Amino acid sequence: MNKSFFKYIVISLLAFSQFACSTKEMKQKLPHNQANFSPNNFLIKENNSAKKVKGQILYLPVYSNIPYRENNRLYDLSAFAAIHNTDFNYPLRISKVLFFGNDGKLVSNFLSKDTILQPLEAINFFVPDKDKSGTGANFIIEWISDSLINEPLIESVMIGLKSGQGISFLSTGKILRELK
Repeated sequence: MNKSFFKYIVISLLAFSQFACSTKEMKQKLPHNQANFSPNNFLIKENNSAKKVKGQILYLPVYSNIPYRENNRLYDLSAFAAIHNTDFNYPLRISKVLFFGNDGKLVSNFLSKDTILQPLEAINFFVPDKDKSGTGANFIIEWISDSLINEPLIESVMIGLKSGQGISFLSTGKILRELK
């Protein structure tokens, strides 16, 4: 292939991508008008059927690596704990995010001070795939609120991508203590 033909192909691809990105469909953006949001605008009104609590301590499993094949070979995974404040009106305060290894020993304290999550806000705490805490690794998470609020969504997501293969799954927490 000569250089001029290659240059023609590259210029054609660039022009096509420029045209494709300038279509009306691609120019539409999500509206960012958060000033108009009100939890009172939903058809389903507050009826106290959702679980309301003031705080919890949760055990959240994290699989830092998982066994596969024979001879106890391990597939390393990265992971993160995600905490979502699902309440429309009130913040919550995260007071502890502790990460323990398979042996039950503290590996890391992810918080140096309390963290406030505003209504509908979320936060993640990342564990890299080089971590060797094991299949029994876990987070202990403590959160509290001054008001009764919707129970937050707290999950861990594990991801592994190697040699063109991928695996991902999630895990939910178990409530150890609760403040109502």
